[in-house]
Amino acid sequence: MTMKKRFQYILLFAMCASLTFSCKNDLNVAPQNIIQDETVFANESAINAYFASLYSDLPIEDFNFHPYNGFNSNSQNWMPDITDEAMNCLNDDRMDIGSGVSLGWWGYGPVRNVNAFIAKITTANFPDAKKNEWLGEAKFIRAYYYFGMVKRYGGVPLITDVQDFNGSNLDELKVPRNTEKEVYDFISKELDDAIGLLDESSDGTRANKYVAYALKSRAMLYAASEAAYGTVQLNGLIGIDASTAQAYWQAAYDAAKTIITSGKYALYSKDPNKTANYTSAFLDVSSPENIFVKKFQYPDKAHSYDLWVLPHHGVGPSIGYGSRINPTLELVESYEYTDGTDGKLKINDASGNPIHYNNPSDLFLNKDPRLDATILLPFGDWKGYKMDVRAGIIDNGTTITSGDYNELYKNLHIIGLNGIGGGGEVSQTGFYVRKYLQPAYDKSVVVNNSSYQQYIDFRYGEVLLNYAEAAVELGKPADAKTAINLIRDRAGIKLLTDAQVTRDKVRHERQIELALEPHRYWDIRRWRLADKLLNNTKFNAILPYQILPGTAYEYKTKPVGNPKTFTPNMYYERIDPGEISKDPKLIQNPGY
Repeated sequence: MTMKKRFQYILLFAMCASLTFSCKNDLNVAPQNIIQDETVFANESAINAYFASLYSDLPIEDFNFHPYNGFNSNSQNWMPDITDEAMNCLNDDRMDIGSGVSLGWWGYGPVRNVNAFIAKITTANFPDAKKNEWLGEAKFIRAYYYFGMVKRYGGVPLITDVQDFNGSNLDELKVPRNTEKEVYDFISKELDDAIGLLDESSDGTRANKYVAYALKSRAMLYAASEAAYGTVQLNGLIGIDASTAQAYWQAAYDAAKTIITSGKYALYSKDPNKTANYTSAFLDVSSPENIFVKKFQYPDKAHSYDLWVLPHHGVGPSIGYGSRINPTLELVESYEYTDGTDGKLKINDASGNPIHYNNPSDLFLNKDPRLDATILLPFGDWKGYKMDVRAGIIDNGTTITSGDYNELYKNLHIIGLNGIGGGGEVSQTGFYVRKYLQPAYDKSVVVNNSSYQQYIDFRYGEVLLNYAEAAVELGKPADAKTAINLIRDRAGIKLLTDAQVTRDKVRHERQIELALEPHRYWDIRRWRLADKLLNNTKFNAILPYQILPGTAYEYKTKPVGNPKTFTPNMYYERIDPGEISKDPKLIQNPGY
């Protein structure tokens, strides 16, 4: 096929796609390899198909992103599994958290594509308003690409023009790394440019002015943290001078405040039941909290989140799999009680004796309602099924346990169908995930690439938390309190007083509100806490035992899985040695 005929075919495909999907929905189609030819820029449908590819390449850590395998929908590992939040039911015992090579994204293919678009759109034959809107989108996308790299590697080469090899200019195409500060400053300027060009509204799947502000609030928060808590190395290729931290905190604060004062978005508050409300906030496509989402559709562009995350036994798909994110006891105990007291579970009485619960779910009474909306608790309900995670039986002081669900003792199953024990594909901690699971799916249809609930990349809750964190770092605790208390009020938990608004309290609220979303790993990295929290650390499971004679339960805890260790070099990812072999001007990060 000649180049001209190949181009005509792809252009025809793009035009046909526009008959099936509106321009607003073109981002829901599978990305196409649109040739970067001027003819594309004469057709609005082809441009929208081009944007579908650009948006698809955004390094959003959604349902299809996995440590070790990147954007691979068939992987088993998830971002919470490499933090203190959770472990994988199978792989935690044989994999570490990546050694600084598990999250790589060297996005210069996508960068080249957006650079080509930016270079050509200004001369395309469209009204200036339309071209400016597209240019704003492209600048947002380019800023996002570079943010995806800088948070992994620190400084990376800033390439803003299309590089072409002419047969004799190979040395010119080898580019050294820019400093980390230069990359963050470029992102800031790109987003400012985008904000000046974009409209105030969109359908939520494409950038608008406030989507750009949301990315700026996140990116500048990261830059400020690197300056405040990191160390400058390699002459600034990694690390940012501490003297700039305040300016970055201020930029994050200002961007978040603009969204807050716009009145365009609000916390989801449709259901008076606090648990049901928080559950629905992640599933209601019309939520006023959603700023920027990634949509999926069946069968063309689906994901496998429910297949991999639902408890395998009892409620999960009959084909197997499931149970791959097992929240830790430490995460569960991070949730306060509704009166604002510490969230440590009441397992023993004041004398250290086990408390017996006639209703085993009563252990979790009066906890922050977000807990039950985020995590499937022992003996909790999923569509009428009670999660049976019994770890064994205690008969007149003798503990009986088993690794096989089918093994009986006095006509009772010794362990529950959902663990703990009984091999793989059951929780190793006693807890499962609820957040983002779609109860509308019957388990009979939950198979690979069958789920299509949207992923929320930017939501108003995160913006409030970005604002609160920047505010407390800037010495504005009253502003931080206002934002945090909006979140706590929505959750149904006691509001903070002035004295309680500290850096640690703001970080704690972020951990709870954003739990099991992909923020925790990046947060403990940018705060330089990861090597302390994950230092040969084992996390704990909860073990419910039925007490015989009778039906009451008591709980025990124990550490499970292999220790997790985050070494200091992992604050920056390793640059792929293959990239360095192609461009010797690149300098590898320390420790690799």
